[in-house]
Amino acid sequence: MFIDKVPVSFMRYIISLIIAISLIIAPAYSADDFLSSKVKDISDRNYEKAVIGLIDSAKRSIVVSMYSINVTPHKRSPVNLLLENLFEARERGVKVELYINTSFRNINKSHITLSPIINELEKAGCIIHIIASHKKLHDKLVIVDKRYIAEGSTNWSISGFRVNFESSTLIDSPDLAKIKLQRLERLLIKSKLKEEHANTPYYANKLPKRLSIANTLLLDRQYFPQMVTRHDERAFKLYLLLLAHSQLTGNDKFFLSLEDMGLSLGVSSSCCKVTNTALRREVIRSLKNLKKRYNLIDVEFFYGKNAIVKLNSISKEAFPIRSDSIINLKALSLRSKFLLLIKAYLKANREDIDNITTLALSERFSIDESVLRKAGKELDLLD
Repeated sequence: MFIDKVPVSFMRYIISLIIAISLIIAPAYSADDFLSSKVKDISDRNYEKAVIGLIDSAKRSIVVSMYSINVTPHKRSPVNLLLENLFEARERGVKVELYINTSFRNINKSHITLSPIINELEKAGCIIHIIASHKKLHDKLVIVDKRYIAEGSTNWSISGFRVNFESSTLIDSPDLAKIKLQRLERLLIKSKLKEEHANTPYYANKLPKRLSIANTLLLDRQYFPQMVTRHDERAFKLYLLLLAHSQLTGNDKFFLSLEDMGLSLGVSSSCCKVTNTALRREVIRSLKNLKKRYNLIDVEFFYGKNAIVKLNSISKEAFPIRSDSIINLKALSLRSKFLLLIKAYLKANREDIDNITTLALSERFSIDESVLRKAGKELDLLD
């Protein structure tokens, strides 16, 4: 045979080469890749009791990501009783989030969302994340207080709790919990379907009637005054749109469609078609600007198509202004919008702008007098 004629030294070389290649392509794990944690087995009939204990002792947050939540008509079923515990947690002020799968065989994808108890949970203030039906959420995961993790093979079903042999583990690890929670946030982005508002100026069309503007944004020169001085109109409008969306949804951290925001900012025009890539690129640039130059947001990008945005806390003292008087008005320059904000601020503080000199306004709001004069003339012309 051919192999009998191959020199032994050559065979040793080939074997050594194969071993070397396998070491290169194999994943290399070090001690740094592992997180310190306490673990406890909660397999089989121990799972239900352990999860009930976790939910009942939750102080801040409960996150459930589950492939199957088998809600039954019987109120005393173990699954329904476990969901009742979530109601009780909400009554204690615990934040509750559910990531629910919609990809099941032989089951209408809206079956779970139409379940009365799930709807009641949502009405009680639980946050329900519906995973797009073209993606299969296969998790069996519970995270409590960003520390305790129950994970394994157990679905929330009568058979999973009372009949099947299921392997599950309870883990005490804040570091691992943080990683798991970040994964769930990314999962929402990756599974997001093209919704009805896709490729539309969604954020400009969906505004609250009034915006609440932090006083500091006007009074601190590093925020709006700097934007006006730098003629940074895009950063100004983007922040107002982010602020409006935050106040509309009640969340200071939210997912953002970069293409929709690009259209909302007016990046495209009727005479010059802008590609989706260009839309996203412009929004990414402006978001980074808001983060690095103005320190107004934190942002995490996903595949250059979507982002998670968190508005940084500025101050609690704020004044109201009508959204339609400051956003989406192309006839107004940035300096005119800034002056409108000043007027709204003074009105909220029961001050008459006519009794304040331009010099005093300039010093108070860190803006050049000539800018205020030009803005005043523009507003007079509009009146």
